[in-house]
Amino acid sequence: MKIGFYGNANNYPFMLARAVQRLGHEVVFLIASRERLNRPENLYGEITLPYPPWIIDVSHRFRWHCLVPGLGRHKVLEQLNACDAVILNEEGPALAPQLRVPYAVLLTGSDVEVFANPALAASLRPQAFKRPVWARDLSRRILPVSLILRQLIRPQRAGIKGASTVAFLPEGLVPNADRLLKEIGVTPEQRIGVQFTDCGLAPYTPPALNATVRIFSATRLTWLAEPGTGLTPLDLKGSDIMLRGLGEFWRKTRQPLDIHLVKKGRHVAQTMELAAQLELTDQITWHEEMNQREVLVQFRAADIVFEQLGQSAVGMAGLDAMSTGRPLIANGRPEIFEPLTGQSSPIRQARTAEAVCAQLTELVFSSPKRLKVGLASRGYVEAHFSAESAARRLVTALAGSANSMPGHS
Repeated sequence: MKIGFYGNANNYPFMLARAVQRLGHEVVFLIASRERLNRPENLYGEITLPYPPWIIDVSHRFRWHCLVPGLGRHKVLEQLNACDAVILNEEGPALAPQLRVPYAVLLTGSDVEVFANPALAASLRPQAFKRPVWARDLSRRILPVSLILRQLIRPQRAGIKGASTVAFLPEGLVPNADRLLKEIGVTPEQRIGVQFTDCGLAPYTPPALNATVRIFSATRLTWLAEPGTGLTPLDLKGSDIMLRGLGEFWRKTRQPLDIHLVKKGRHVAQTMELAAQLELTDQITWHEEMNQREVLVQFRAADIVFEQLGQSAVGMAGLDAMSTGRPLIANGRPEIFEPLTGQSSPIRQARTAEAVCAQLTELVFSSPKRLKVGLASRGYVEAHFSAESAARRLVTALAGSANSMPGHS
């Protein structure tokens, strides 16, 4: 099959596209965003400019130019309709009415909780767009963001509803998104739960065994609810819980740590202030925002990694850390994943500062324990969260849809 892709939030769809290629299918991948995190060269060192022929850059300074009538949209639709099937991400579902081929949607959060959510668009304040991830590269000088969103919501919802397959996080992880998908009309038969990473990109690496245990978190420092800003529960990462747990560990043990954090997210300044209150400033090394390849280097250098501790979901960063063989402290939502996988998760479960401190106490003082947890983490990700497994499921679903289309022989 020839499969087209549109939308690339954090390179998640591109990771899937590479897995589809490894299964032997042809891929056409359209790059619609100029934001660094949404471009393949940010993650894959062998992808350089100019792109190879199968990657087509359709990005524009007006982020959503492909959604309005004109040459940009014509070029996108021409490429997608020349495929046997299409996988849409971000604002891609809004293009669905102009598609003549079967399509699936791969949802990553904002494409349903923001772009398909009329209640959120109605609640936005004028100053809401200083730093939300999904709004960074909008061309506010061309059209007000709130107007763009209101025009996008109807076709986005229709595109999601009409998809042959709706791939998203397992049901129960994001209750508001679950509610929206049911409201849109997505049926249980349409929806599949997927979460994956490229295990080959994050190979197992023996433990770092630093003299002072090194802690790393790549998760956005976004943890304060701000009504009217477009933040959703998926955006709130519980970074304050991580810091308070680290502070509790320091208070109880007086064991210094080598903590590495990234200046990324809405609440960097508040995080620094909290760190000072907890007497952690001297233990923290701050990094500027980095590309995804640099994040993988940091995982290999770390002894222990943190991910989200709120009511969000462990994402690609956490899965990559586990794939590398690093113990992960996070709220891994075991109540959702253990019934799905049939296996106890090796994620060191924490959703409170006290639990963070307890997990650190167990891991920091035992390198054999860190090795054991890291090996189990690698095996767990390979068994349940490989990109190849997700690719097989989606390709099979799309092939079935293509075969059932009128005129197919």
